[in-house]
Formats: sequence, structure tokens, C-alpha cells
Amino acid sequence: MTAHPTLLCDEARDLVPLYVTGALDDDEAAAVREHLAHCPQPHPELLDLGETATALLEAVEPVAPPPALKGRLLAAAAADLASGAHPGAQWSADGSSMRAPESSARDAPISAVSPPVIDLASERAARRPRVAWLVAVAAVIGVIALGAANLGLRRDLDQAQAYRQGVDQALTLAGQPGSVTALLAGDDGAASGLAVIGADGTTRIAVRGLAPTSGSQVYTAWAIEGDAAPVALGDFTVTSDGLATATVTSPTATPGAVVALTLEPVAGATAPAGPVVAAGTTGEPAG
Repeated sequence: MTAHPTLLCDEARDLVPLYVTGALDDDEAAAVREHLAHCPQPHPELLDLGETATALLEAVEPVAPPPALKGRLLAAAAADLASGAHPGAQWSADGSSMRAPESSARDAPISAVSPPVIDLASERAARRPRVAWLVAVAAVIGVIALGAANLGLRRDLDQAQAYRQGVDQALTLAGQPGSVTALLAGDDGAASGLAVIGADGTTRIAVRGLAPTSGSQVYTAWAIEGDAAPVALGDFTVTSDGLATATVTSPTATPGAVVALTLEPVAGATAPAGPVVAAGTTGEPAG
């Protein structure tokens, strides 16, 4: 005999969020499994919700409930039962135990007890709030647990893309006639990058491995030609990723000029006061 599913597709879909989180009772879980085993229709929501549930379980740290939660739950349950929402049982006066009502169907003659009538439509309607509640809770947990990580990843990606664009712009300028390029490096090897000065003085800088600035600190780019005093090209800040791109203007585009970066306490310095963190010498101009 061929087995047939006891649930309709819509009913099974309603129960899938509870199924993948193990919140169904044994009979309901078995009904879902039977439906999935015999239903000719695909149920991609099973895989989607299963992956989401797994991600949530791995991403969210378990948190112990507050001590007062048990008391509030017992009080709410006692109020629910006292209001007649669950006539099959009653709580004791202190809310510590549950007892059967003084008069119940079990005391009536068998002939007087009518067989229970199962209203499938009412059962489905009762399930929907439970499913909606679970989905809402999962959504909130997802926003809290994954939101910060996603924002961090997005921020890192944006910064990496901005740095790559800065490098691309510098390399494009380096290929233009009359441009000179200096490879920048720090004495400790932490910072590295390049500075390209175009024939018109446009200078593009891309550096990585810099310590982040804080407060009023800035990095200042300098051009030094021969024995002349350093000329400030411009200031920029660096975030925690250590990546920096800047576009400034240089008065010189001659080979042999030194481009240096210093860490200054405030912007607008007219002479280097802080330590040199990276420097390089321009080579021959592009043809």
C-alpha cells in the first residue's frame, strides 16, 4: 500500500520553522517527515530555514534566563488557568502545584462523555501564531547576533575597496608621461605603499600598515628636493585597518625627490615635527 501524506503542503510549510528547530512534538514531527517523504512538491524552505537555524545556533551565545523569569511564567500560567483558559487543571492558591478540578469529565458516566471533536481548521489557526512568533524571534536574534558582524564585514570590505581604488588611481597616474613614482617603506617594515607625482603636481598616495590616528593626529605628506626645506603636501587620517589613500598636490615632479610621511599631533604643520613613518625617492619619469 502506498503511503500518503497526512498534511497538506500549506500545513507542512507552517510547521517547517518549528520542525527545523526541534520545537514540534513527536506526532507533529512525524507528520512533517511523512509529508516530506511522499509529497511530490519541492520544499526548499526546509533547506533555507535549516541553514538559518544552524547559523543562529552557532552565532548566538546561550544566555541564562533571569532568576525572576520562572516566577513570572508561573504567575502568568496561574492567571491563565484561573481565567478559565485551560479548564482541565487548576493551580493551588500559592501557585506551586497543579490539581484537577473538583468536577471533571472523568467523573461523569461513560455514556455522558461525548467523543472529542477535532477541528483541523482551528488547529491550523492556532499553529499560525506560534509559527509567526518563532519567525519573529528568529528575525530579532538574527539582527542582534549577525548584524554587528555583517556591519563589521561590510565596513572592512568598503575600506579594502577604497584602498584598491586608490592604488588603481595611483598606478594609472604612474603610467602618464612625466609622472614619477616613489616606493614608500618604513624603517621597521610595517608600512609600505607608493606615491605618484604627476607632471601637473597631482600626487596620489596609497599606503598600508600605518598605525591608526587618534584625537587630532594626522599623517602629513612631504616633498623634499635636494637640500630644500620639506614642503607639506597635505594631511590625512588612518582608521584601525591601517589603510590610507590620499590625493594631494606637489610642487615638484623631478626624479630624486623624497616623499616622506610623518605622524603629526595636529593638521596644518609647516615643518615636520613628528617621526618619519615611511619614505621613498622618486625614480625616472614615465615616457
